[in-house]
Amino acid sequence: MRIFNAALKYILLFLCAFSLSLTQHKGDAFVKQGVDAFFNYEFEKSIEILSKARSAYPDHPVVHVVWAAAWYHFDQSIYSADSVYSNFEKRLNEIEFLYDSLVVAYPDNFEYLLYLGTSQSLKARIYLGEKKYLSTFYAAYKGFKSIQKSEQGADKTKDVYLPIGVIEWYAGLKNPFIQIAARSMGINPSRKEGIKKMEVAANESAWAWIEAMSILSITYQFFDLNKEKGLLASETVSKKFPDNFGYGLYYALGLMQNGKIDEAKKKLKSLNMQLSDQRPYHQKRYNPYLSYLWGNYYFLTENNKAALEYLNNCINNYNSDLDIFLAKALLLKGKIHDIQNNRFEARRAYKECIKLKNQTAAMDFAKQYLNEPYKG
Repeated sequence: MRIFNAALKYILLFLCAFSLSLTQHKGDAFVKQGVDAFFNYEFEKSIEILSKARSAYPDHPVVHVVWAAAWYHFDQSIYSADSVYSNFEKRLNEIEFLYDSLVVAYPDNFEYLLYLGTSQSLKARIYLGEKKYLSTFYAAYKGFKSIQKSEQGADKTKDVYLPIGVIEWYAGLKNPFIQIAARSMGINPSRKEGIKKMEVAANESAWAWIEAMSILSITYQFFDLNKEKGLLASETVSKKFPDNFGYGLYYALGLMQNGKIDEAKKKLKSLNMQLSDQRPYHQKRYNPYLSYLWGNYYFLTENNKAALEYLNNCINNYNSDLDIFLAKALLLKGKIHDIQNNRFEARRAYKECIKLKNQTAAMDFAKQYLNEPYKG
C-alpha cells in the first residue's frame, strides 16, 4: 500500500500541474499579469490581480484555477496543513461549480473541461494528504476522465498535451504499481510519447510553456537524462521568472551538469543571497536543495571534504515530499566514499538512495554502484 500511495502521489503532482490557454480570450492580458506573478512567487500580488480578474472576466478558462493555486501556495507559508487543506478544498468546490456551469453553457469549448478536470484532480491531492485513499483515487479518476475528454479539442488548444503527456510519461516508469494504477484510469504508459506531448506544450503554446518547461527540466535532469535539454528548459524559465527560487535551483544544476562550473558558482552565490528573502516555508524546503548543489559543486572542484559537509546537511535536513534532490545527495555521498575507499559507508548511502523508490536515474546508478564500486 505504501508504494501504491507514493505512486499515486507522483501521478497527482504531475496531473495537477495546470496548463494555460493558447486560445485568446477577453481579459487575457490582465490574467497573464496574475499568472506571471504566481510563477514569480509573488502570491499576494497574484491573488489580488486574479481576484479582480475573476469578477471582471468570469468566463475566462484559466483565471479560477490559478487563483485557487495561488491561495494554496500563500496559505502554505502561514497556516498548518489542516487549515491549508480545508481552505483549498472550499476554493476548489467553488471553482468546480463554476467550471461545471461553464461546461454546460459552452459544450464545444474543451478548455473548460480541461480546467474542470484540473480542479477535480487537485482535490485528490488534498485527500491524499489526509490519507483518505478511496476519496483520493475517485477524485483522481474523475479529474483525469474530464481531462481525457478535453483531448478532443487538442487541435484548438495545445494545453491538454501537458497533463496528458506528463501522466503518460510517469505511467511509463518501471514501477508496476504505477502502471496498474495508470491502466485502471485508462492511461497508456509511454515515457517516449509522454515527453513528445510535453515538448509540444512547451514549444507550441502561448501560456502552457511555463509549466511544461519546468516539468521537462526536472524530467531531463533527474529521470530521462539529457543534460543539454535540461539546461535549456531550466534556463528558459529561470530567466523569465528570476524571483522563482525553485527555477534558479534547477538552472544551477543544469549549469553544473554541462560543465559550466564558473557560471554555476556565480548562480549559487546569488541563490545564497536570495534564500533569506524567501518565505519561511520555502527556506525550509529549499535550503537542503541548495546544500546538495553546493555539495555537487565542491565534488566537481575536487574538494570532497566540503562536499560531504554540504551533502550531509542536505540529507539530515531534507523537508520535501519531492525527494529527487535527496536521491542525488545520497548517490553522490556514496560515490565520494567509494573514492575514499570507504566501501561500507558507500554501500550504506547507495542502499538509502534505492530505498526511496522514486524511479530517478540516481536510484539506477545506486543499484549499479552497490554491486560495483564507483571508480571516478
